Order: sequence, then structure tokens, then C-alpha cells
Amino acid sequence: MMRTKTYVMTVEKNSDEVLEQLNKLQQVRQSVILLNRHSTKKHYVKCQGRGVRTSVAIADGKHPRAYDQALPLSKATSYDVYIYQR
Repeated sequence: MMRTKTYVMTVEKNSDEVLEQLNKLQQVRQSVILLNRHSTKKHYVKCQGRGVRTSVAIADGKHPRAYDQALPLSKATSYDVYIYQR
């Protein structure tokens, strides 16, 4: 699958390696903080929730299409990490 240049990694919330992946995510965030201190172009880290959307929305008492655009990280089974320029 073709990914964008901004894609960094995927964090699986239910995997055995979740602590290792969260440590990597923290390292990415710290790297962006350092980058922003020494650069005029500012960047930020975005985590985009992935997973089942319809059943989660219904369970939350919302319209089945409520999470079509953005799935909250608390409801996601995994999330993709991106670095964007402001």
C-alpha cells in the first residue's frame, strides 16, 4: 500500500509490543520538539485513529456514520502516526 511522505508508523493498541510502540511514539514526539526548537518551519505529530467505526458509534449512542471522518483514539484499535508541517 502506498503511504504519504508524512507517515511514520502504526501503533497497535492490542498487541504484545504496545509499550515498545508507545515508547517509539514518545521518541518521535521528542524529536519533533527538538526539530521545532532549531528550525523556522514548525512541525507537529498527528495520531489518526483506525478501526471499526459503525458499531462503535452505535454503542456510543450516536449516528452510525458519526465517526466516518475521525475515529477518537480512545475508540480506535490502532492509530497511524504522521508528522505534518504547520
